Amino acid sequence: MRPLVFAIAWAAFIGLMETALTFWRGEALTGRSAGVVAVFTVSAFLGAFCAWGVASLMTFRRRKGRLPARFAAMILSLTLGTAGFCAVFFFLQLRSYYSEWHTSTISMQMFWEFAFTGASTSYIFAVMGARPLLPFAFLPMLAFSWYFARIEPSRRV
Repeated sequence: MRPLVFAIAWAAFIGLMETALTFWRGEALTGRSAGVVAVFTVSAFLGAFCAWGVASLMTFRRRKGRLPARFAAMILSLTLGTAGFCAVFFFLQLRSYYSEWHTSTISMQMFWEFAFTGASTSYIFAVMGARPLLPFAFLPMLAFSWYFARIEPSRRV
């Protein structure tokens, strides 16, 4: 139950942060910006839910220094999980957009189109998509990781 509540809280925070940043930039909440907020929110939920399990597995057998290890594992897992799922969702959106001009038969050309779409999506996400996550989500990420580190884990995984 804790991982689900943790993921919902993290997703709600990221969704509210992205909505606030949209208004702060002077943009209206249109269908396009609501879609961006939805992508960030869903990816934050999936990233936090998976991060809980990954961080728990990373520190399961650790006896000494359990608190710092759990804290560091959650920071790493939450960062990579949220940004990773967000990048994957942006990739799927761009892939569906570019599929109109890409080949549909399995070939070497399809592999190259897939690879270069993934590379360009990674660049676009690193430049444009990760901007809201870095400065504004850093302190709350530390707080969420501290919460994860402070609770005593059960011996089940």
